[in-house]
Amino acid sequence: MEVARVILRDAWDRLCVVRSLRFSAKSNDRTSGWNGTAAGTVNVTVVGNSSVTFTEHGTWSGDSRRQLDFNNIYRWSFDWDAGTIRLEHLRHDLNRPVFLLDLAPTGDGTFKSASPHRCSADVYTATAKFLDDMVDLHWRVKGPKKDAEICCAYAQDAGLLVD
Repeated sequence: MEVARVILRDAWDRLCVVRSLRFSAKSNDRTSGWNGTAAGTVNVTVVGNSSVTFTEHGTWSGDSRRQLDFNNIYRWSFDWDAGTIRLEHLRHDLNRPVFLLDLAPTGDGTFKSASPHRCSADVYTATAKFLDDMVDLHWRVKGPKKDAEICCAYAQDAGLLVD
């Protein structure tokens, strides 16, 4: 179990220094409105020794080139004994999180969804890679009306996120 704690500690350290994000979304259904890119800032709040909250602000540019501002709050919670990371969306408030998924280590700084997240008929899975200078979170969404990939890169230095 000690190896799992070292892997989790490494993930924790990388999340605590995040300050910027960039993501892209690509859907095989052109009518979804999901195609586009975004960039923004991340304010990190460390809560005790078990969770890190990301408050994200940025600008989204869709296929139509119209830009929209976005705001999100996510909580990354660490279960040091189980060796997993829980990801929640705090869209309502801190006390009413929306569970997204639990991530379990698979090796080499990579974590995968312990089980898929289901939202109605749609299934969400994710892979997170904790690299030396950034965190890559890759989502896959499949459903009767959805077939999309969302790639989100987090870094301490926004310059690392330039294409």
